[in-house]
Amino acid sequence: MSILSRPLEEVLAELGLSPKDVTVYLTLLREGPSSIRQLATATRINRGTVYDALKHLQTLELVRFYNQETKQFFVAAPPARLQELATLRAQEIAKASRDMTHVVAELETMYASGDRQPVARMYEGGEGVRAILEDVLESMTKSKETEYFVYSSSSVREAGLYESFHDYTEKRLAAGIHVKNISIGKGGKTAGLDERKVVPGLEGTPTYILIYAGKVANIFLDKQGELMGLIIENQGIFATQRTLFLTLWERLA
Repeated sequence: MSILSRPLEEVLAELGLSPKDVTVYLTLLREGPSSIRQLATATRINRGTVYDALKHLQTLELVRFYNQETKQFFVAAPPARLQELATLRAQEIAKASRDMTHVVAELETMYASGDRQPVARMYEGGEGVRAILEDVLESMTKSKETEYFVYSSSSVREAGLYESFHDYTEKRLAAGIHVKNISIGKGGKTAGLDERKVVPGLEGTPTYILIYAGKVANIFLDKQGELMGLIIENQGIFATQRTLFLTLWERLA
């Protein structure tokens, strides 16, 4: 009766053995030295597959062979070799885990600076808007940039843009973050470390846009008048929006 809580094949698979590898190895343990023909008969596996399994088992040092007269015979290594393999596998996994710390750090840098595939995230309601505004402060701080840009929409402001984050401006000022703001529609005022220009003769647009630290955030109203948000993270899109903003900024009085 087996004392294993899992099938033997499943346990051995974790050492890199396929089901046919396991069958051939266990057959050799039971039968002793065997030729490929004998193994094919005993396992009911075709000779080609038996041969492939034996080659793999030899690379794991679970099988060796010897020649007797004109025939080749295969012998299973003692089961203690399985424990050695398990120990080696554990050491390899531990090393891979240590190395992965540095690999992940490098890949995160590539991910953060990648320009080919934009990363977009949607947000809903007041809490979603707060998450976007928190991302502005956090991203600006991490990037060590000192200024971001805003197309300010009166309709979005009046819908409660800052209701879920009343002290946003205070936190921005405390972090020393500057803002250039182009207001579209009525309203809006300076609060410190910011400049504001107005596009004359336009009513408020349905979208409030923030351009910051490699990202572009859009906060808008859905059909029911509820606040929604979208952050697009892409250096190319950011650079384009920033250039367009600054070009318009220079042309406004």
